[in-house]
Amino acid sequence: MTSHISSIQRVKLIPVFLVMVVLAATVALKLVGGSDAAVNAQFAVSQTMHAVVHQNNDIFLTFDDGSAVGNQDRTPPNIPAGTYTVRVVDDTPEHNFHLVGPGVDMLTGTGDLQSPTWVVTLTAGNYRFVCDNHSDFMFGLFTVSGSGGGGATGGGSSGGGSSGGGTSGGSSGGSSGGSSGGTKTGSGTVGSGAAVLATLAGTVSSSGKLKLLYKGKAVAKLKSGKYKITVVDKTTARSFLVQQAKHAAITISGVSFVGSKTATVTLKPGQWSFFTSAGPASKSSFTVT
Repeated sequence: MTSHISSIQRVKLIPVFLVMVVLAATVALKLVGGSDAAVNAQFAVSQTMHAVVHQNNDIFLTFDDGSAVGNQDRTPPNIPAGTYTVRVVDDTPEHNFHLVGPGVDMLTGTGDLQSPTWVVTLTAGNYRFVCDNHSDFMFGLFTVSGSGGGGATGGGSSGGGSSGGGTSGGSSGGSSGGSSGGTKTGSGTVGSGAAVLATLAGTVSSSGKLKLLYKGKAVAKLKSGKYKITVVDKTTARSFLVQQAKHAAITISGVSFVGSKTATVTLKPGQWSFFTSAGPASKSSFTVT
């Protein structure tokens, strides 16, 4: 009799056990499905990106759906190689937006408001977007995998930057408020064909103090090559010049100019300095190797 009762109890427990198994399987499938959706979402990118830099130190690059192209995580996002349209909103004179990586070097200038549209071809490698004046905290990183579509990277409108060493759409250099890129002045060549190594951020404060920064730090030693020098000049009483020792000086911003000026300069090995041509003579030096 006891054995018969135990058998009945086991029969009653089987349906309960089966229900629990089905529920567990359903939850597992939902979790797997959600995970797949998350994985697949990173590949559902648009061919349009939106680059934004604001006065409140915000800087970001997103796709049409608002998902981030890059961030500051230890493992940055990965996107497919290809040709993308980048719509830029730079609504602050204090910052700029600089997109740089293999074959791409596009930037807005500081000192004015710009909304250029760039067409860029991203190939396999590491990319970053950054405010050149605050590169220690205003930046984002992403990687690109695969091979990009055909077509060279193009410059944009309304003060767009250079691409793969080309001349910035809104850049100017030369003497005293300056001739456009492509001129040769002193020992630096403006707008030559080599790739741009980096952007140097110069300032002339309202009190006349000059600074030249690379990645947020004062320039001390650089490798020889082609650089963009963007100067924000806040006073009509001072200018901003760079010069290699025993060579003619290169004027980035003239005495009467106020605003943002950009010149592409080839820095050759030797001792260099930056200074103003007005007021008390003072030079800050750096070495190019």
